[in-house]
Amino acid sequence: MKKKLLALLLASVFALSTSVVMFATSDINDDDIYALEYIDFYDLEIIDVFDEYTGLNLEILEDPELLTEFLYTREIMRLQQPALEAYNLLMGEFLSSNRSGEIAFAFRDDYAGAFIDDNHNLVIQLTNMDWDTVALYQSLVEYSDAVSFSEVAFSINELNEFGGVFVDALDEGNLQITSHGIDVITNSFSISLYYADEESVAFMNSFDVMSRMLPIPISFSLSAQIESLMLEGGVGIGDRTHIHDFSVGATGTGPVGNVLVTTGHIPGIRVGMNIFRNGNLIGRVHSFRGPTGGAAGASGDWAIITLDSFGTGLMTNRIRTGERLVPGQQNFLLRPPGTLVGGTGMLTIHWSGRIARTLQTFNNTSGITFVTPIARAPIAGDSGGTIYIPGSVTGQVILDGVLAGRLENGAGTVLYWTYTPAIWFAHFLTSIQQR
Repeated sequence: MKKKLLALLLASVFALSTSVVMFATSDINDDDIYALEYIDFYDLEIIDVFDEYTGLNLEILEDPELLTEFLYTREIMRLQQPALEAYNLLMGEFLSSNRSGEIAFAFRDDYAGAFIDDNHNLVIQLTNMDWDTVALYQSLVEYSDAVSFSEVAFSINELNEFGGVFVDALDEGNLQITSHGIDVITNSFSISLYYADEESVAFMNSFDVMSRMLPIPISFSLSAQIESLMLEGGVGIGDRTHIHDFSVGATGTGPVGNVLVTTGHIPGIRVGMNIFRNGNLIGRVHSFRGPTGGAAGASGDWAIITLDSFGTGLMTNRIRTGERLVPGQQNFLLRPPGTLVGGTGMLTIHWSGRIARTLQTFNNTSGITFVTPIARAPIAGDSGGTIYIPGSVTGQVILDGVLAGRLENGAGTVLYWTYTPAIWFAHFLTSIQQR
């Protein structure tokens, strides 16, 4: 098997090096051609070598532990597909967008969220379980066999209203909030406080005592500041000063032309900033949203890079695992808690986890998805990398977002890794090309 893979690898390298000459000009010498081959393909990390039978990267195939993790997560992802299809129908009732592409949510007053359980079914939570209400929701998901219902005490609208009061009060008390949002599975509003702030720790301890006596739908935890964990350098794309800071999410087309999507917490990010690959200019920042601000009215942590002619020549729908993003027009959606998603970046070829909470807020950035690690976790430098779920064709995956960062506790344990759902930049990336 290894000899066959090696032969395929050599054949692929020959084919790639032949195609690279198309980018070369008459004044480029042989050494420059080899350099271009490295920049254009493997080093860009959105292209890698395929095995014609498995479609997987050679690095995965030759690491038994990584391959086992990879195949396990793929199988679970396939089992959850019927539940995701039902959830997409349900969210169609609540999602809307305006002419500028901004997303809004309008939940019914009896809706308390939905999640995927251990049996890969979608559980829809309601505050009212009378026959007419359940029948309405059954019709919204087209009476799917992968759906069940559960009654809970608080709706999403109630939790948001109640949680907002707590967040405002904590802000006025100068306590350091690192993130907040709804925890659907526990039917509560979750608030995370900075672990090294003595007042925050004391408040959480006193609240825990009080919550044992009162049915308060608020949960507290302690964590590090997420931005301090995201901005460290790594191998990837960057500006001239920070040339290896972050990873490629995907490339495609949209209203502003050929684009690349990545993280929005690029050091010193600004509209018009030049973006390079190993010293080669590939494009400029067109729009962004992240902890430092950016596009008004937008959510998430993302950046859109408009590609120049050199960057356009590098566009591909391949990702580092060796798979391909589903090409063509995209229909980006939210995923419910419990969904198993995967990721790939410049430094970590594969990681996965289950969505724990959606639409979380941290560092003035909202709409972030928190994921509990299962197989490995991304590290600094993977930010902006591709987050995906499987497509209907083997070897193809669906772009679901870009990596935002990691959330750790005071001991350095990764509690969650986080990503920006693609719905926030969908109006810039409407189609993924096949190449």
